Amino acid sequence: MRRRSAFLLLLLRLTLGLALNDVEDEERLIGWKGETYGQNEDRWGLASDDASPNHWVETVSWSPRVFIYHGFLTDAEARHIKRTAAPMMKRSSVVGSNGSSVLDTIRTSYGTFVRRRHDPVIERVLRRVASWTKAPPENQEDLQAPPENQEDLQVLRYGIGQKYGAHMDSLIDDSPRMATVLLYLHDTEEGGETAFPDSGQWLDPALPDRLGPFSKCAQGKVAFRPKKGDALMFWSIKPDGTHDPLSLHTGATGCPVVRGVKWTATSWVHSMPYNYDDFFKTKPDDDKEGEPGACMDLNDQCVTWAESGECDRNPVYMNAHCVRACKRCEPCASTTDWECINRNREKLGFMVYDQDELDA
Repeated sequence: MRRRSAFLLLLLRLTLGLALNDVEDEERLIGWKGETYGQNEDRWGLASDDASPNHWVETVSWSPRVFIYHGFLTDAEARHIKRTAAPMMKRSSVVGSNGSSVLDTIRTSYGTFVRRRHDPVIERVLRRVASWTKAPPENQEDLQAPPENQEDLQVLRYGIGQKYGAHMDSLIDDSPRMATVLLYLHDTEEGGETAFPDSGQWLDPALPDRLGPFSKCAQGKVAFRPKKGDALMFWSIKPDGTHDPLSLHTGATGCPVVRGVKWTATSWVHSMPYNYDDFFKTKPDDDKEGEPGACMDLNDQCVTWAESGECDRNPVYMNAHCVRACKRCEPCASTTDWECINRNREKLGFMVYDQDELDA
């Protein structure tokens, strides 16, 4: 009797083991046939309350590796990111040959960076990015896999005709960018697609018809049309760690906007923690934020510094924190005098924006 029981127990273990192996093999290959993930089978480890109520992931292409996360953001999160970023947005720059930021006609948007730990909403969104990319936040540039692996979140706004020309995202340094996650904050009427000019290999030939229609710039290419709340992830490196030349794409905002506007938040994910010490820093007490166009000094010592000549000796800091003391702007009657505020914003190089657009 004991021998029979032992035999049956061994047989049961073998059967369960084979079944589990089959399941594990299937899970390793999920997506190879173009499957999508529904709300009840989210393999990215996100709870239903971590994103829009109707969220799911689908594979767009394997060459390059491109994925869409439908419903990644809630409407409230998209609005919050726009409202957080808008006051500080200026004409976007690119990384020059010497590593400095320079203006270039390849990039004609307005943008700014939001710190990875700016507030609980930004942190929550970046943690979600980290869950999707399976990388830590300190490796991100403020909105990327594991929050510490991400860079600060870059928020961009493109108007009609504005674009980001074809470029690579995998900057080569001690901790290269391995993936890019684009969060779409606004519905764009026409144009503004993110397109991959060197690849036309859709995983499913039916995808262009379902995801389109596309503007002329994106036709015949693997591309994605901006939709508020969705996220696009593509990898700049291959599974073996080498650079993927097919990840050349028409930018974090992509093709020119034909009608409407386009808002995105970009999270670059690094292979290792990015600016790790900075990730855990808190803002100093004197590093206040405010509406630049309101012509307010952000440090109690601004007048003293201006009188001692710091406006000329230290223009970078003073023009950012002591614009009133340095007489760089027109004092406004109140913080709601938007005609005056917008005159100052334009004079100081900041984007003049429509308040209603931030709520759209």
